[in-house]
Amino acid sequence: MFLIGIFGIDNKIKEIKNLTNFCCKNCNISNGGKLIKSYTFFHFFFIPLFRWNEDYYVICNGCNTSFSIPKEKGKAIERGEDIEITYWDFKEVNKDYGGYYTVKRCARCSREVENTFEYCPYCGEKIK
Repeated sequence: MFLIGIFGIDNKIKEIKNLTNFCCKNCNISNGGKLIKSYTFFHFFFIPLFRWNEDYYVICNGCNTSFSIPKEKGKAIERGEDIEITYWDFKEVNKDYGGYYTVKRCARCSREVENTFEYCPYCGEKIK
């Protein structure tokens, strides 16, 4: 976040939709995924005025691999259109999405846990 008095520039990560018809290019399992939108915006008194650098990503629910998808398809899905994302649309990006949006999963029970947890609150397993 960059702030000068009452003006500022900030980055935002927003979860758009859970995708059920997603088959991961990395683990080849149809676990579903999350559509994520990242963008930079300018704000005045914390009111966003305009945005730029909009990118869309899909994160696999199974292996947490992140894939970028074309902006046009991401916007269409965000508008509620029924668009199919194909295997060829995915371009793998850094596996932890640059540290912005990662989901930790317990190795024993496979449940999502917060990034700050060292032990799973459901089964007690140490999180790696």
